[in-house]
Amino acid sequence: MLIHSASQLVCLRGGAQRGSRLGKLDILEDGAVLVQDGSIQALGSSRDLLRRYPQEDKIDALQRVVMPGFVDPHTHLIWAGDRSNEFSMRLEGKSYMEIMAAGGGINATVQATRLASDKELKVASTQRAWSALKHGTTTLEAKSGYALTVDGELRLLQVLMQLRDEIPLDILPTFLGAHAVPPEFKDRPAEYTNLIIQHALPQLKEWWHMHYPHERLPFVDVFCEPAVFNLEQTRVILSTAKTLGFPLKIHADEFENIGGASLA
Repeated sequence: MLIHSASQLVCLRGGAQRGSRLGKLDILEDGAVLVQDGSIQALGSSRDLLRRYPQEDKIDALQRVVMPGFVDPHTHLIWAGDRSNEFSMRLEGKSYMEIMAAGGGINATVQATRLASDKELKVASTQRAWSALKHGTTTLEAKSGYALTVDGELRLLQVLMQLRDEIPLDILPTFLGAHAVPPEFKDRPAEYTNLIIQHALPQLKEWWHMHYPHERLPFVDVFCEPAVFNLEQTRVILSTAKTLGFPLKIHADEFENIGGASLA
């Protein structure tokens, strides 16, 4: 397949960039790209590639921009409920953590998600996934994290895997059982941390190998903040996950710098 006549072809060659190089997009005017067997085989001017590959199936880009799909490494795709009532609290100057301490934020969404059926969760998540795709995202990471029970988190991951089979979007699942301390463990974060390392993570690995034996293990993530999981609790959860073979992620130092980034 030869896509030609792009007003701009954004190549992004040269691997990951840093600093001022982030603005170097490697743009070809009137560009073309040759794709064979799912891989990019050639980049160049439309005139050159049309001459070199006259027998290829062609798509005229009609002077639009052609670029790689966006990769979104942090999404909350699956949840239920609505937190629009918290907007007025933010306008009053309440912080995210103050709203969370008052029963809003993550735990408000947890309550709604626990009550939602699989069908309701799937319909809502499907709409979000299609919206991402229509806006140019082709690969995204998707977290659980709004059930905060072992069975509930596995349910969210199962719905995410169903979505992956039905939508032309690369979805990489993440287990975020350590998103918040659930209401039933209020003021007992150490106990909930023990539940995660002693029960949730081993059960997740067993369940995953049973249902998705040919898939790589999901990521494991932790929300590392003083009012959620402190540095030591985060270390224990991630160390246990690493020992079990899970790839790792971390919400680090979003509100306070307690060393989460250094731990990562």
